[in-house]
Amino acid sequence: MEKKQKIILVTGATGFLGSAVTRRLLDSGFKLRLLIRKRNNDTLTTSFGREGAIKEFILGNQFDEYLLEQNSMAGDRMGADESLYDLFLSNVEIFGGDITSRDLGLEKNEFKRLCYEVDEVFHCAAATHFENQRADELMTVNVKGTENMLQFANTGKQKRFHYISTAYVAGKQNDIVYENELVDEEPLFNNEYERSKFIAEQVVIKYAKGDEIPYTIYRPSIIVGDSKTGATCKFDNLYTFAKVLFNIRNALINHNSENLNDITVRVPGVPDALINLVPVDYVADAIVAILKEKETADKIFHITNPNPPELGELRDLLMSVLEINGIKVKIDGPMEHKHLSAIERLFLRQTRTYYSYLFSRLRFDCRNTQSVLKRAGITCPAITKDLAKVIVGFAISHNWGDRKRTKLQEVEMA
Repeated sequence: MEKKQKIILVTGATGFLGSAVTRRLLDSGFKLRLLIRKRNNDTLTTSFGREGAIKEFILGNQFDEYLLEQNSMAGDRMGADESLYDLFLSNVEIFGGDITSRDLGLEKNEFKRLCYEVDEVFHCAAATHFENQRADELMTVNVKGTENMLQFANTGKQKRFHYISTAYVAGKQNDIVYENELVDEEPLFNNEYERSKFIAEQVVIKYAKGDEIPYTIYRPSIIVGDSKTGATCKFDNLYTFAKVLFNIRNALINHNSENLNDITVRVPGVPDALINLVPVDYVADAIVAILKEKETADKIFHITNPNPPELGELRDLLMSVLEINGIKVKIDGPMEHKHLSAIERLFLRQTRTYYSYLFSRLRFDCRNTQSVLKRAGITCPAITKDLAKVIVGFAISHNWGDRKRTKLQEVEMA
């Protein structure tokens, strides 16, 4: 008897990490139901419509290759291996909805059907901004949205629940954070995003245990572009610092080229702060490897870098990759009460969102994760000069993400 393909409902499939996970789930043979945020006034106009743009966003180059092939009409595809695009056509359904709404914003017949046909839920959708003035939005999307997805997981057929959290639910700690350690009391947080994800985690654990729903929580650290191509659609965290340094270099070269050796730029932080960076392909590969193993239910996994670079090391890598010569960048502790130059004020203003992370010595135990990944043959890429060159090179070639909005970016993230 042919084994039935599992059906997984995915939220956040058009997001940075969500799209990478979705591609891998598709390639692994799962049938997927994608819950994409419904828009009342959908003005997306492409020759393929909104659904085509979603395909393009998720499949990336695979979609481009398919279009070239279709347009050229070259060769006979009969008997060829099934492409990822073909898998998308046969194994994916797209539903417009809203995780913050009753019945996920779906029509009653759609909601009921999904409740009984879906085997597992993969909840990746989230609000990820750090602005504390938007705390209400964070709580609505990250907490209320998660509660709604849990209720869906427990309606009709009971479903395994996979939740994407963040390693930084640990907040302002400077110790080792263990995967098996459950914190009952809220720690101090660096921002409201961390707090909302911590609360959502608590909701997942309490709800799942109370209703005996198998769950798995994935806690990635700071995600950067693909380790092979540098590809990313998010140019925050590391990219913010690299972009500021890049612009400072260009400004000084253009206006003060004769006195570069006399310039020191002080930046906040401590040299031994740990900056836990992980490429998106590693995170997505790890998540799918964990998801496939039955014994990973009811556990938490830190998808983090086992050997994260220190801030001083990362500064040196960026300086080298950006070819900043003759300008000294000094990591100089807290900056609030120091007299700052115009350049230093600019740096602080543009990177203030991440200020507290430049002082963190937080370490993440990842033994649960590494035990699975060892069996799967997956290792975390080291943050080397070569990797930094790939990641920063992609950002520079794409103008740090500062381009006109494309039809893909018009597809709102679920």
